[in-house]
Amino acid sequence: MLTWKQDERQYFVIRLRDNTILHQPIPRERKRPFKGTIEQDVTCQLGSKATLTQHRFRVVKLKDPAGRPVVLATNLHKPSAERIAEIYRQRWQVEVFFRWIKQHLNVPKLFGTTPNAVYGQLYSALVVYVLLQFLYVQGNQLVHPSARISFADFARLMNEANLPIEWIVYLANHVAFP
Repeated sequence: MLTWKQDERQYFVIRLRDNTILHQPIPRERKRPFKGTIEQDVTCQLGSKATLTQHRFRVVKLKDPAGRPVVLATNLHKPSAERIAEIYRQRWQVEVFFRWIKQHLNVPKLFGTTPNAVYGQLYSALVVYVLLQFLYVQGNQLVHPSARISFADFARLMNEANLPIEWIVYLANHVAFP
């Protein structure tokens, strides 16, 4: 359940589950009608009587591009409902980027917690990924069609030093190793 101390000044925009109970919703006053996919903008307490939050939160209801309902909760009261939706959309892009990093850069554990350690490890992983992707795209165009493989297979087989002979010949003839 949401807890929040007003004096901490930590702001958030989160997505609520579809079954979240809105207790005593009060519509926020608006000068203009909603734009885009926004359907409702209220303040309310969240949860059932047993789990009711102490503070009132702002809740914005909207539809995603596929037409499914999205319910957002925040402790921001000044921005418009449209701006709240935009903040969440941008936050979601950050989440998608981190998910991509976990899936593609194979960084299961960070070696350090300082900003330099994190940046160094992520930049190194990103450089290796870009180089592998470059080798794969170039090679997949030049190897015999029967030797073409997916990028995931290329990365796995390269890591295992088990590439098909056509790929080994391509790399030996087209990549300069000192």
